[in-house]
Amino acid sequence: MLNNKHIKIKNNNIKMKIRYANIKDLHFTKRLYNQNVLERKTFSKKIVSLNEHKIWFINKINEKMLFICSFKDKVGYVRYDYINKNSLSVSIAIKEKYKRKGFGKQMLMKTLKRKKITNFNIIASIKKENLISKSFFLDSGFKFLKKNIYMIKASHE
Repeated sequence: MLNNKHIKIKNNNIKMKIRYANIKDLHFTKRLYNQNVLERKTFSKKIVSLNEHKIWFINKINEKMLFICSFKDKVGYVRYDYINKNSLSVSIAIKEKYKRKGFGKQMLMKTLKRKKITNFNIIASIKKENLISKSFFLDSGFKFLKKNIYMIKASHE
């Protein structure tokens, strides 16, 4: 296991792998999601049970809208949800030891380039008090739209 002190990467050359989630990622994604709920970083205030998460997770696997990111071990996930025919919402969760080291931005940028994602406007809804997330999305090319909504336009590559 990597020691947090030894992870000092903060550049665009991270050799990170991005893949679709599979059933083996069930507990990993549940743990990260619930950690964000406990830390009040999400709009949801409800810890999810394994059964609730499994039902949701299987749907996400079938949609192919949940990406697992790894570098030596699992770093985090990027999830997209349909809002309408033109827009997706994005949600990112990352292990504590990888935060503020450039991994989150790489995760986001690599998934935004996926063919299935490029045709959509991407919306990030961020809690008013979550200044780190606001800064992260602005630094990643998102523009302030209104209230706590940030957006990056479809690239149509």
